[in-house]
Amino acid sequence: MKTDFDYISLLLSEFFARNSVIEGLQAIDDANVTGWEIWLQVEFARFLNTHVSEPEWQREVSLKYDRRRTDRSYLKPDFIIRKKHRAIDRYSALEIKQHPDASACIGNMLKDREKISKMRKSEIDLRSYWSLGVFRSASGDEVEDKLFAKAEAVGIELSSKHVLCREIENTEFSFLLC
Repeated sequence: MKTDFDYISLLLSEFFARNSVIEGLQAIDDANVTGWEIWLQVEFARFLNTHVSEPEWQREVSLKYDRRRTDRSYLKPDFIIRKKHRAIDRYSALEIKQHPDASACIGNMLKDREKISKMRKSEIDLRSYWSLGVFRSASGDEVEDKLFAKAEAVGIELSSKHVLCREIENTEFSFLLC
């Protein structure tokens, strides 16, 4: 878990430091653009294609749910990622959410975490599952407090060792990884 968290954290920290991402977020803020989650996913895919660690990644792979736990058939994480030279069939999943309000964004992130618990265990060997939220900046401590309070309220266990909240420099936005 720590190795996966460190790798995903590194990827996201480098991604959000890119000038093209910062300029895109500034333009989104200046024009009050909404619904820009797909743009963020495309930019992240472009980033993964050029990253020095050469990660193997796929978008929206259909993973079957355990039908005993839900009436839905498939879960499609935004990304499944495997670092080069790691076990070939073991991946980390990353789900991305965007909302101007940190509290609403956290709520959406936790809904996704509930969904992953219903995936059929034999479908794919997911080493770990991560949620990324991007929202208007707020105090990092305040965001983490909201995250842990909301997670506890819905029965999701989180470790403070596997949470990263950081402001995106030169923008009005922050990102949260858990």
